[in-house]
Amino acid sequence: MKKFPLYKITACAILTALALISFMIESLFPPILIPGARLGVSNVFILLTLILLGSPYAFIALTIKCVLGSVFAGNMSALLYSLPAGLISLGIETVILLFYKKFSIVAVSTAGGILNLTVQNIAFCLITNSIEYLYYLPYLALIGAISGLTVGFMVYLIVKFLPDSITNKLFERRN
Repeated sequence: MKKFPLYKITACAILTALALISFMIESLFPPILIPGARLGVSNVFILLTLILLGSPYAFIALTIKCVLGSVFAGNMSALLYSLPAGLISLGIETVILLFYKKFSIVAVSTAGGILNLTVQNIAFCLITNSIEYLYYLPYLALIGAISGLTVGFMVYLIVKFLPDSITNKLFERRN
């Protein structure tokens, strides 16, 4: 149990629950301009998990959010698009955070937002065998950038205003 301490498991569970709740609330609203395009508020909690707890916890939280979100929303086909896109974009965000320390949280989130919607669109084209939906890519990239900026700014503010006692404990034991 040394690899996954109880306080980190608890924090991950809380952030995952918040991600799932916000995902479910957001799924009640219509998409932004293009089918499937959403602001991605639940990604605030996934990015927070990545920053505060590390990549293993973030990948677990993302997977649980995608699977349970698809089950609860009654749209299992969405799992075919959301899970690969989420895993790839979270992987890129992890690499950026590990190797390019000068990038801000907002920049990392923007890259993840653009990549997420791009991968979802490509997965949809591959699954449906209809290449004409690639026409949406520039618009999805723009929506992904706006979404990533919004999510990144929210995470930046949360991390900035978290009490030092919480962030010091999480960052201190993360290394």
